[in-house]
Amino acid sequence: MPYWFINWWGLYWPHKDILPPSVFDVMITFIKNTDQSDKLRPSMIHFFVHCRLSWIMDWDYSIQRTEDTLPTLHRKFWTKWWNNCDVSKCILETVLQSLQNKIQQSQQFTLTKSQI
Repeated sequence: MPYWFINWWGLYWPHKDILPPSVFDVMITFIKNTDQSDKLRPSMIHFFVHCRLSWIMDWDYSIQRTEDTLPTLHRKFWTKWWNNCDVSKCILETVLQSLQNKIQQSQQFTLTKSQI
């Protein structure tokens, strides 16, 4: 994963509060069942990619004026859940099965590699 994306994610990531309760519960289970040691691939990014989830980010500008300083331009960000997002792949059974398949693939790869 490119560093610029991780930096971007840190600024504009979708806060967990915007997730529907069913998706949030699946995310918690996903995070508990995945490797947390990779700091270059945060769990929430991995979850959003894994389930192909989308969100909406919006921003607005405002000018702040004070008597002591020049006017300054500020940008405020919001994120919200995209209601048209297909969450059919983001159900507990599907995610757990997918994680199990990845574990089996990894074990098979390790076994094959050790035989070479």
